[in-house]
Amino acid sequence: MADKFEKSGSNRQTEKKGLSLLLTDARFQALDTPTKRRIIDLLHEKGEFGIQTFDAVMTSFPIAPIDESNIEGLLPTLTLVEMKTTRKPIKDESLNGFFFGATQREYDMARALGDRYVFAFIVLNSDNVHGRPFAVLLTLDQVKERTRAERIQYQVNFRNDMSREQQAKQLILLGGASDL
Repeated sequence: MADKFEKSGSNRQTEKKGLSLLLTDARFQALDTPTKRRIIDLLHEKGEFGIQTFDAVMTSFPIAPIDESNIEGLLPTLTLVEMKTTRKPIKDESLNGFFFGATQREYDMARALGDRYVFAFIVLNSDNVHGRPFAVLLTLDQVKERTRAERIQYQVNFRNDMSREQQAKQLILLGGASDL
């Protein structure tokens, strides 16, 4: 179980480093949670989205910080950015060998927003033709053009409101202590 949490922590560190790298380009901004929630509220007629469906926003040129006070006027000019980050060596912008996961909500939001939603594929490794980390921005259509194979994976969280009696009826104890 510790390995699962170590991997999760490692993944968060990779994402954090990817965001830091992306933010070195002044056109990108990471928004606070209230501002992201406001964007979701403003997009309500386009679909059901959550604040986890994008990591940053991009403008066509650097602008002053975006927050709740100015988001409504700026939203039509923004591109929402969902990051996919790897530490693996990826040769170049063809992204051959780049493996990533995406949620249905990310794909739904990308479909709803078209060119105003991009996936930022961030390569943190410098073992590539550029000799340094790089990023490639792709719309959903561009992602689909490059996709060799995809599969659906369900991630399930069990409820925590089952009674002990319900749980006990489903329990099967296997083996003995000596078998472990």
